[in-house]
Amino acid sequence: MKRAGYLINTGAGPVGERGIYYDYILAGNGVFIRAENPLIKANIPISEVAIRGLPLLQQSLELSHGPIPRHIYDLALSALMANPYREQLVAIVWDDGYHLKVPEQEAGECRIEYQTLPDTVLEFHSHGLMDAFFSMIDNRDEQGLCIYAVAGKLDRLIPDMKMRLGAYGYFASVRFNEVFDDALHAG
Repeated sequence: MKRAGYLINTGAGPVGERGIYYDYILAGNGVFIRAENPLIKANIPISEVAIRGLPLLQQSLELSHGPIPRHIYDLALSALMANPYREQLVAIVWDDGYHLKVPEQEAGECRIEYQTLPDTVLEFHSHGLMDAFFSMIDNRDEQGLCIYAVAGKLDRLIPDMKMRLGAYGYFASVRFNEVFDDALHAG
């Protein structure tokens, strides 16, 4: 079996040769990547184009163990705000429940080096006093099937935050309430 599969979306669902890690799916509204691991199942649009005769496909994110509790997000953000002058990373992992862990890391004012922890669902790093954005370095580093978040303006009462779903180098924005159990949060 190949690493990547190539499928066509039909009325009966995608058909074709499936891959080990992910599948590209040709649908009525473009090309998607579909990836799955024991923690996350995702469809991400990678190229929009109208393809007549094929059913549409939608972006989707499914967390196998349900949404992450809001208090873990609050704890992660507090950990990052503890030192707003250097980049840091925390990870939300699954281990019979969602837990916040801090991997070993070498961090500086504008850089961070770390090893991804097993069973990571979300990697959350900071950009200190700068705006929250995904840099070219983030794009290079964030190559797994994972949710990625970045916080900036950590000197403010309410920091700036961006979040995206990543599948092997393809990315799509996700809303807070698609990941965390707080539908009332704006962002």
